[in-house]
Amino acid sequence: MDRPSLRRLFSACDVNKSGKIEYEDFTVVCRELNVSETEIKTLFNKFDADEGGYIDYSMFSSRFQEVSETLDLASFGAGSSQTQGCPWEEFVGRIDAESLLSESLREQLADLYQAMNSSANTTLLQQYEEIIHSLISQSLDNRLECEQLETSLKR
Repeated sequence: MDRPSLRRLFSACDVNKSGKIEYEDFTVVCRELNVSETEIKTLFNKFDADEGGYIDYSMFSSRFQEVSETLDLASFGAGSSQTQGCPWEEFVGRIDAESLLSESLREQLADLYQAMNSSANTTLLQQYEEIIHSLISQSLDNRLECEQLETSLKR
């Protein structure tokens, strides 16, 4: 990975913009990628070789290649989401809303859902799911009513 890309990756992981990646920052990013808690700890420890409790850019850049090869970083987010499915896809599967939502709306709802899911605010996420479920039910009711009206008009 080139230096500018590595710097951007480091900045993205430095959630609180302190100039170093603390464990809490690292955990937030890894959870967004569906990395398990044990994998998060293992990965952080590989970067934080001096056990200082944080990763500075120097450690990050010098250990990135070794850590990514050793732990196969590409498999962390992708592998987990393929076996578990991302939370949004699981939710859409539960409410069977795929055909009712336009592609644009589905993307917007998915982005918002993922942001709330990664914030670990379960109350907010529950309210969001209830609202989406209500909207889908309402949309199904409207579709059924339209079909009934169409059938009545054809007679």
